Formats: sequence, structure tokens, C-alpha cells
Amino acid sequence: MKNKIKKIKTCILILVFGIFTNNLCHAQAALLVLIFGDKVATENFHLSIDGGWNLSTMPGLNQGKFNDGLYYGLGAFVKLNDRWAFTPEFKPLSPRGAKSVTGILSNDITLQNPETDYKINYMDVPLLVRFNISNSVYIAAGPQISFLGKAKQITTGSTSSGESVDIAQDIKPLMHKQNFMVPVELAYSLSKQRGGKGIDVKLRYNIGISDAFNTSLASSTNSTFQFFLSFPFINPPKEIK
Repeated sequence: MKNKIKKIKTCILILVFGIFTNNLCHAQAALLVLIFGDKVATENFHLSIDGGWNLSTMPGLNQGKFNDGLYYGLGAFVKLNDRWAFTPEFKPLSPRGAKSVTGILSNDITLQNPETDYKINYMDVPLLVRFNISNSVYIAAGPQISFLGKAKQITTGSTSSGESVDIAQDIKPLMHKQNFMVPVELAYSLSKQRGGKGIDVKLRYNIGISDAFNTSLASSTNSTFQFFLSFPFINPPKEIK
């Protein structure tokens, strides 16, 4: 039990270090996982590299379409027992936002048929608890804190002369620096792929529980569907090798 607690503390320290050094080292961290992932893997602890797609909306805003974008990052697995595991993650790029919204900021250019989108990037730190339903299927849930990166209001349209115009405005000062969500996940493990190391196919829904904005001009939580693949670095059983 003491060893498991130490591994959980180590995971949290790694994630915290990653948060404060994100711009300098998240690519290097992924490279280290690729190089050393197999070497540190045990039955009770291993790392993973994740990548997939986000589909996000912002409930409460007048919008018409999902915003989408590439999602990637790192994960860790700490086995608690045969059914349960602690699986913290560090996702340095998680695009969210909404399309066809009513803009917060006005501009001095009169546009014909204007359309406004919010393009927002977060850095996500999910702290999930996983439950194995079977050898191949598992569910997971837990709290997530997200740290705001870039946030833009982008308005597109055309002038009276027919010229196409894109206007990008910074809305980061109008948003909270942290955002809180509850991810709920269903996953299926393709255990015989990659020489027994497996590929996990994951579908996750992130439920927003805090307002993204700090202004009375707008109010909305984040709501995000995520579909992604997880590539765990784990030493497979001898019979699979």
C-alpha cells in the first residue's frame, strides 16, 4: 500500500511540474515517454501517450455548431487492485470554444453576414479513477482542472465592397484562468495490438461545472466530447510477447 501511495504522489508531482513548465517541456516529456516508457512499465504502473479529437460547445450562448480541434497529452496508470486504478493525465493542448455565437466584443467595421466563433485553448489536468468492468472494457470519472491558454473571438464577414474580412479579438481577460469539469469516460482496450501492449479507444464527455467567463457580458460552462486513442507503455504478459 505504501508503494502505491508513493506512485500516486510521484504522478501528481510529475503533473504539477508539467503544468508550470508546459511551454518548454511538454514535447520533451512526450519524447521521454516514447524512449523510456517500456523501461519504467510494470503491472502496477505505466505511462501512455494520448491523441484524438475534441467536439465542444458552450451551453448558454446562442450557437449553432460544434467547435473542434486536435487533443493530445500524456497519461499515467497506477493500479490500486484488480478492479480499480488511479489514472491522472496531463493534456497541454485541449481546444474548446463555440461557433456561431453572439460576440462579447464589438468592432468598428460594419460587416455583411457576420459570423462569430470563440477559439479557446486549455491545458487539462484530469484526475480520474478507473473501474474495470472486464478485461477489455472499463469506465472512469473524476475531477478535472483546466488552465486557460489563448482565447480569441473571431468574426468573419464581408465589407460593402465584397472584401472578406477576419477580425480576431482577445477575450482572455474576460475569462476565468481556471475552469472545472467532471470527465466521464467509457473505454475499450484492444489488448492484442502493438505486441500485447494494447491500444485503448476512449469516448469521454466533460461536464462543465464552473462558469468560463468572469464578466456579466456572457455566462457559459464548457461542454466537451472527446474521442481519442491511448497508447500505453506496459510490459505485456510473457505469453503475448
